[in-house]
Amino acid sequence: MLTLTLPKNLFIEWGADFVKVSGPLGILVKQKDDFSLAIKDSKLYLWSNISLEKEATYLSWLKSLIIGVTKGYKQKLRLIGVGYRAAIIKNNLQLKIGYSHEVLYNIPLNISITPSKGKGILLLIKGQEHQIVKQVASEIRMLRKPDSYKGKGIHYSGEVLKLKKGKREGK
Repeated sequence: MLTLTLPKNLFIEWGADFVKVSGPLGILVKQKDDFSLAIKDSKLYLWSNISLEKEATYLSWLKSLIIGVTKGYKQKLRLIGVGYRAAIIKNNLQLKIGYSHEVLYNIPLNISITPSKGKGILLLIKGQEHQIVKQVASEIRMLRKPDSYKGKGIHYSGEVLKLKKGKREGK
């Protein structure tokens, strides 16, 4: 049996095949596998008849849901390049990233993207589900991967690129 301490502003409901987690940022409902839950004194108890590894996997899954509805998940992207811009138009992210045309990215439901200016353009991607936030960040990054010579493109915030030497720098 594994335990997890619950935050005060959280409500968990479950049935035979679902778990519903409610918090200040919203509600997440997911299908439940073969494990049992109990709550006593703001502690969640989880056990399964399968194995301890499965219990740990289920507990990690529940922690992810709890973080999603209490704090949420964030991912930052930086647009680095001359003339690179980002704007939100209706439910689309409009990007000017060095192509002859503007690139439109349809923003999924339950995801918010906020562009801000600073050193380069920052895109802040927020959402309740960790996997979806990371997937959206990855899809946006794939629109213009960082150049290995000049470093232009879309970077994850904090990503360190090792730039290659050009032909002329080699001698």
